[in-house]
Amino acid sequence: MSEIMNFDKKTICGKYEVQISTLDQKGYFEDESFGDEQGGGLWFEKKSLIDYDGMACLPNDVIKAVRELGFTVPREFENHTEKNEV
Repeated sequence: MSEIMNFDKKTICGKYEVQISTLDQKGYFEDESFGDEQGGGLWFEKKSLIDYDGMACLPNDVIKAVRELGFTVPREFENHTEKNEV
């Protein structure tokens, strides 16, 4: 049986849509053009990102979106090779 989550936090930043379920402490991100081919999952603990998957580096726009939704993204997840600032 598939798990149904209530994604109560949603935003778009740059080319990424980000949705998070505060109850389940899980979320996802996906590219507006390529969908989940350039996207992944997000896992939180006490509103702080603890893991993600789908891409080698978490895009800066996703980090910015997660922070705008009121969640913490530790510096260890920041992608320092991207040109845009977080």
